[in-house]
Amino acid sequence: MKVGVITFTDGRERCFLGQRDDCFKFQAAIEDWLKKEGHEAVGGQEIIWNWATVRDEAQRVADCDAVIFNFSVWSYPDFTAQAANYIDAPICFVGNINPGAPGWVAFFASAGTMDEIGRNFGRVLGDINTTEVGGDLRRWLADHAPDKRAVGQDAARRLHGQRYGEFDGPSMGMYTGHLDQSQWMEQFGVQVYHRSQLTLYWKMLEVASERVEAGVKWLEEVCKAVEYDDQNLTRGLDGTLARQVRLYLAIKDFCRVEGVDFTGLTGQLDFTEWDQGCIMDVPEALLNDVVDWEGDKSPIITATECDSNAALTMQIMHQISGTPVLFADLRHYHEDLEMYDLVNSGQHAPWLAHRSADWRENWKEVRLMPALGFYFKGGGASVQFYSDAEPLVTYARLTRKAGLYRMHMFTGSWVDYGFEKNEELGKMTTYPWPHVWGKFDISMRTLAQNFSCNHIHAVPGNIIAELEAACEVLGIEPILLT
Repeated sequence: MKVGVITFTDGRERCFLGQRDDCFKFQAAIEDWLKKEGHEAVGGQEIIWNWATVRDEAQRVADCDAVIFNFSVWSYPDFTAQAANYIDAPICFVGNINPGAPGWVAFFASAGTMDEIGRNFGRVLGDINTTEVGGDLRRWLADHAPDKRAVGQDAARRLHGQRYGEFDGPSMGMYTGHLDQSQWMEQFGVQVYHRSQLTLYWKMLEVASERVEAGVKWLEEVCKAVEYDDQNLTRGLDGTLARQVRLYLAIKDFCRVEGVDFTGLTGQLDFTEWDQGCIMDVPEALLNDVVDWEGDKSPIITATECDSNAALTMQIMHQISGTPVLFADLRHYHEDLEMYDLVNSGQHAPWLAHRSADWRENWKEVRLMPALGFYFKGGGASVQFYSDAEPLVTYARLTRKAGLYRMHMFTGSWVDYGFEKNEELGKMTTYPWPHVWGKFDISMRTLAQNFSCNHIHAVPGNIIAELEAACEVLGIEPILLT
């Protein structure tokens, strides 16, 4: 990477001249560190102390992939704001160890300034030649590599012009699922296309029986088991599984005809309470997956409970990763295993089982189990399976605070305990639903103090840099939890 380094000092000329050499010494140390790391270092030619040096030095590094703002002595915070105004690249503050001068005072005062003007930036405080602090800067640079940022920026821009299908609205009083369609159009360029779930029922009546029969037969052939109980999960063209297949085809067709790119389905408390309805698990799993009996397909990102902010989070993550996206509840924390049971009513795409390019490998893990009558009077099948281990995943979630969007994000992993242990753990919560055993790279206390939603989303790999870049384009505050 091409990394610029500019250094700030006092706005009084006598103070600038008295500290100039010392400032250059600290700047040179950062440049040397960058070169050892394999980066191209572009150092400032003068220490910033007045408006002219702000302009000249900021413009000198403006074409860099990233810029370090270096603090080793007291500096005026307004210089920081002015310099940032010339630079579109990511900015990271470095506060050096220099107890003889108030460099840390400048660091924190300038951090507050950046918050005041709404500019995102990184922070590294201490001696970068130490393992811990050097590691912090190394990770920040890796997370802000230009190729990763380009992917995130592209994903954000591709939202513009898309259509979101909102079928009714958030269920069971969840504020975090609500949207303001004017805000979505103004901020993201996304058209919200609202229709009642009654529309889906009408469309179900138009689906040819041959397509429904083909779907039921396919599920019976590719799934590990279809556990009919002749009560909640029933056979035949008038059975509840066929009803779910018919509903899936109706939604799929509707999205194609109306140009809907991603969607949210209320499910509860309408379709799931109605004797002509059903649980939405099978339709949601199929919509989010990469295949059905009519061929390979792209996922139609779908959020259950019509959690629209979940759908938007998932669509951004999908456009970055190209894969299906986990939708799950933060259901339970197994303290002895330091593991979270990430589970929701059938929402997981079967691709998540093995993440195999051979869809048969994924679907052979799926057991269609009778829906829980206690919650879902309409009946149908829940989609049950356990996900393979994954060494690195990214978790994220969009929420609003006082109407302003923010995205919490952090990394972690998925673990697999083997079928017998998975079964034991699965029966501790809701057995007929799909389970991901999640590990978080943050403490439970950090999660409890910061995360503000019952739903969470994830994809394999580290896409933190891409998400942060997408947030910048979309005017969303990125909040990286560590």
